[in-house]
Amino acid sequence: MNTKQKRISRRIGAFVTGAAVSLLLSSATFAADVTTIKVLNWQPGGPEYWAALVEAFETKHPDIKVELETVPFDRYAEVQGPYIATRSGPDVMEQNAGLELFDRRMGYIELSDDVLAAGDDLLGRVGGCLGYDLSNACYGLPFGLQGNVMYYNKQVLSAAGLDPENPPTTWEDFGAACDAINAIDKTCLALGMTGPFPAYWSFPEIARNFLTEDDIRAVLAGDMPWTDPKMVSILTAMAEIPQKGWSNSNAPSISMLPDATDIFASGNAGFAGTIIADAVNWAAFGEALGDENLGAMRWPAIVPEAPLAKSFSGVESSVFGVTSWSEKPEAAAEFVKFIAGVENGNLLTSLGGGIPLNSKVDPALFPKSEALSQIREIIAKPTIHVGVLLSGQEVDALARGWQEVALGRLTVEDWVGRMQVALEDSPGKN
Repeated sequence: MNTKQKRISRRIGAFVTGAAVSLLLSSATFAADVTTIKVLNWQPGGPEYWAALVEAFETKHPDIKVELETVPFDRYAEVQGPYIATRSGPDVMEQNAGLELFDRRMGYIELSDDVLAAGDDLLGRVGGCLGYDLSNACYGLPFGLQGNVMYYNKQVLSAAGLDPENPPTTWEDFGAACDAINAIDKTCLALGMTGPFPAYWSFPEIARNFLTEDDIRAVLAGDMPWTDPKMVSILTAMAEIPQKGWSNSNAPSISMLPDATDIFASGNAGFAGTIIADAVNWAAFGEALGDENLGAMRWPAIVPEAPLAKSFSGVESSVFGVTSWSEKPEAAAEFVKFIAGVENGNLLTSLGGGIPLNSKVDPALFPKSEALSQIREIIAKPTIHVGVLLSGQEVDALARGWQEVALGRLTVEDWVGRMQVALEDSPGKN
C-alpha cells in the first residue's frame, strides 16, 4: 500500500469510527427519549390480537414502549388490589365497565376532555362514567361491545334427537332438551359457579325475565332490595338449573373460564352461556367444534311475555384508564386513546373475534361465521347489562350462595338474606 492509499485508508477508518460513535450516541439519545408504560390486562381477544395491538401502537408512537402484565380474568382482582392499595404498579389498567370500575375509581384519574374526545366515534362509552352518565367523571374508554348469549353444539343436539336448527326458546323447552341430552350421557348446560362469572354471565340472562329497565336502574342505585319478589324470583330460577340436573355435577367447584367452557369446547355439552367477545366467544368455540356445528341464541325465556325477555344484555366491554399514581400519564393516555381508535377497532374485528364499538371500522373485516351472524342479529335489540351493576360484595355473595344452594347447604331464602346483607354493605350503593 503506497502513502496515498494509507492516507485514504486512515480517513475512511476515521469516518467509519466517527459514524459508529455518532450512531451509538444517537441510539443512546433515542433510548433515553423512549417512555416505557406498563399495562395491566387480562388479554381480551387473545394473544395474537394483543401482539398486533402493541405493535401497531408502538409503530404509531415510536417514543413509547408497552410492557404487558397479563393476568387471567378470574385472578385479576387479587393482582390488581395490591397495586391500588399501595398506589404503585402499572400506568394503564383494564377494568370491567360499570360498578367494578366505579368501586375502584381511586386507582384511576378522571380522563380529560382531550382523551375522551378519542371516543367520539364509539357507539357507546357511558360504562366508563359514573352513574352511566357522560356528564359525570369518566375513568376509562372502551373498545368493544360485550354481552351474553348461549352457544349450542348442533352435533350434540342432533345426537339427542333434537332439531339443531331450532334450539329451545322457552325455559320449559330447554328443560325437555336437557332431559334428552342427559339421556345420551352428555352435559346439557356447561356451568361453573366460582368467581365472578355467575354475576356477569348467568344472572343477567335470568334477570331479564323479571326486571324492567327502571328496575335495572334501581339495582344500580341500590334501591332494589334483594327481598323484592322480582329479585327472589331470579335467585329461585338460578337455583333450578343445578337442582334439576341441567348442569354438570361439578359446577359448584369449577369456574366458567376455563373449566366449564372446556366442557363445551370439547363437545361434551349441548349448551354454554358465555359472552360474545374476548376469549370464550364464537371464534374460539367455532375453531374447537367447527363453525358448521356452532350456533348462538338468547337464553331461553322463563317469562316469554316479559318486556326484556327477547333483549340482549349488552355493555361496553372492558375499559382502559390511566392509573392515579402513574408518573407517565401523557404516554399512558396515548395508549388509552389508541384503544378506542379505529385502527384498534379493525384489529379487534379481524384478529380478536370481538364486536368493535368504533363506528368507522371496516365491516368487510368481519369473519364469515353463522354464529357471528346470529350474534349480530341478537345485539340489535339491547338492554342494560344488570350484571355489571352489582357491587363487589354482591358479586361475591351471588357466586358463593349459588355454590351452596347447588350443594344443598343453603336455601334460597337464606341466599336472599345474604344478598341483602351484601347490598347493605356495598359502599358504592349507600
